[in-house]
Amino acid sequence: MALAMGATSGPAFELTSYRLAARHEGLGRIFAGLALLAIAGPFLASVLAMILATALGEPSLRGFALSALALTVPGVVAALGLSLASALAITTGIRRKGPVRVTADAAGLRFAFGAVERSIPRAEILSGMVLSDLRVRVELRLSRGRVIEVQIAREEEGARLLAALGMGPTERRVAVSLGSVHRELAAGCIGLPLFMILWLIVIAAIALPLPASRSAGPVVAWFALALASTWLLRRAARRTQVVVGTDGVRIDRPFSSVWVPYAELNSVGRRGDRLVLSRRGGGIPLVLRTGEALTEALAQRIRDAHEGAAAGAAPRGAEALERRGRDLAAWREDLRKLLAAGDYRAACLTPEDALLALDDVSAPRDRRVGAALLLRVAGYPEAQERIRVAAGATADDALRAALEHAAEEEVDEAALARALR
Repeated sequence: MALAMGATSGPAFELTSYRLAARHEGLGRIFAGLALLAIAGPFLASVLAMILATALGEPSLRGFALSALALTVPGVVAALGLSLASALAITTGIRRKGPVRVTADAAGLRFAFGAVERSIPRAEILSGMVLSDLRVRVELRLSRGRVIEVQIAREEEGARLLAALGMGPTERRVAVSLGSVHRELAAGCIGLPLFMILWLIVIAAIALPLPASRSAGPVVAWFALALASTWLLRRAARRTQVVVGTDGVRIDRPFSSVWVPYAELNSVGRRGDRLVLSRRGGGIPLVLRTGEALTEALAQRIRDAHEGAAAGAAPRGAEALERRGRDLAAWREDLRKLLAAGDYRAACLTPEDALLALDDVSAPRDRRVGAALLLRVAGYPEAQERIRVAAGATADDALRAALEHAAEEEVDEAALARALR
């Protein structure tokens, strides 16, 4: 999601914060992976060596299997330490108290601690959100898993800071993960050894009495089944992600995804620590357990983006941009004809109208893609940047992919099929 937003960033904004915090969730995920390796690696190596020793009749492998097995207990201890380090890196950051001057603009963020200054380029800032629980703060997610929290006095300051960075509700999408990050780590660390033992018992009972039991087939099957089972368990434990874009909300659960465009969204409410999204026409509302600290912030972000989408108006002649069953080559050619000399009045369309259609989040998908194609055909000076901005703001992954291809003039029928289905 790291796209330059200079074209839509607001004027520079400056505030004084009395508390900054920085944590590194990416480092925490690295520690989590090492913990999984520490707890499962020695056991995996031991069992694999023992099976190969039996199959190949190689006594030296038995010695290796026993040596690897002896590392299981130290591996468990190391995994506990790494898990603790992971939890600390993800949840606990380096804090700095005292007055800090924070400046946000199209170039990024600048922090001034007295005579010392630090800066974060805008390209490294992926998303931001205003949170208000015990303290009102802006949470900014950076590249490589870094997170910066800036304490502010009022929510309005947070909104102005995000607007200066071009990350307001009507300019940029934001992705929020719900639940504890440690569930997936626990599922992997506990699931892999258990599934290895389970499938070892099953494969041994089925394969060892057979004449072909000395082949590598049972070993490969055991290993593949253990990994596949662990992957499914980790996938089931994966956190739900809510992506709030300028055109709708996408909810990615472990095994499903729900897309709710704002045209279908009736209301956004809360029920305790749960977020409730009601759709037009009735039906069962979507209920998400978000936690007390996040519920109102996420609900307000969706409301603001919803209101921004409702404020948009379709530009004149925009329907001429729609695909209407044409193949890609014919569609491009017809768009090119709209730009023929003297044909603007007949088509009731200009490149400026195409920009409006591109940014109209209530427009059909093919109209927005057609607007992007027309801007590239027209050679509009800022076409690539404006298309990338529109792609970065949508929560619709298929549309985002089609717009990104259009920005590079690499749209193909497969990308269009995914975006327009």
